[in-house]
Amino acid sequence: MFRITLGLLALCAASTAPHAAEKDAAAEETVRRAIQAAGGQRALARMKGPTMWMDRGTFYGMGEAVSFVGQYATKWPHWYRQEIEGAYTMTVNGEQAWRSDANGVQKLAGEPLKERLGQVHVAWSQRLFPLLEKPWRLSSLAGVEVAGHATFGIQASHPDCRDLRFYFDKQSYLLLKLETKVVLPEHGPDPVTSESYFSGHKSFGGGKVPSKLRLFYDKKLIVESETVDYKLGATLDPQHFVVPE
Repeated sequence: MFRITLGLLALCAASTAPHAAEKDAAAEETVRRAIQAAGGQRALARMKGPTMWMDRGTFYGMGEAVSFVGQYATKWPHWYRQEIEGAYTMTVNGEQAWRSDANGVQKLAGEPLKERLGQVHVAWSQRLFPLLEKPWRLSSLAGVEVAGHATFGIQASHPDCRDLRFYFDKQSYLLLKLETKVVLPEHGPDPVTSESYFSGHKSFGGGKVPSKLRLFYDKKLIVESETVDYKLGATLDPQHFVVPE
């Protein structure tokens, strides 16, 4: 059965650019403007609390189009749960992660665990305001054209995940693209380039986030999805985040 890495979320980008030793004021200003465009820090910070959402989409990774429904539950930055109906559930709680499917429960360890925890950092970073906190470091990148839109580019570096490349619309400052490198078991030990393209930004509880995603691995379309429900202040079952015995 197919595997979708953190849904819309699994993104870390490798970069050959050196980490800046000093703050990049222009990069920080770009992120501040992007935060305001997305509803402001207070609105985005509400997403740190218990949140649930659902998406519907199509997975193309096995050579044919397979429809899926994803259910997600988070309490950032430590709790993350992704359930792809009829396929698997992936759960992260702090420094632990495990996958459940028809074959049972697989607890992650070693490099697979490190990769998964790094992906959670990346998913959390897409709320934008964490990028202005330590230990994130920002630097400016040349923009690229995304769907006909000129962009500002920034690189974000964190000690627990690969570098990220964010691209924001020059007019609206909304996030249009996130580029990354990820390691996927089905692709072997070498990282693949992951490019996520975002659109359909909608306001959920005052924070504006993308509702549509197109995910590519090494230029091959893997996932198309759309968020169809989003609940802030949701009631989460703590048992869903307890490591199975």
